[in-house]
Amino acid sequence: MKKLLIIIPFAMVIMLALYLPKVYKSYKNVTNSRLLELGMDKAEVIRIMGLPDSRGISYFNQLDSLYFYQPPFAASSGIEIIFGSDGKVTKIIPYE
Repeated sequence: MKKLLIIIPFAMVIMLALYLPKVYKSYKNVTNSRLLELGMDKAEVIRIMGLPDSRGISYFNQLDSLYFYQPPFAASSGIEIIFGSDGKVTKIIPYE
């Protein structure tokens, strides 16, 4: 019984330590995404948001033009930043 009383709090601390960085990162992504503006270039976006969690091809053109950032817990979609062919932000899709 004593071992169980030691193991449970220890396991809870480990789970919390693994979960908190993701919570902080998603909070930071939401906060920083409010600073973005249309017309910014990729370097400005990376300076504000940091490196994207993933990159892809947007729905609107066939270039490396979509940056995806982790959303908050239980959000239905993440933060997407879409660049035009000139490398400037054309659309910012906030999380839902």
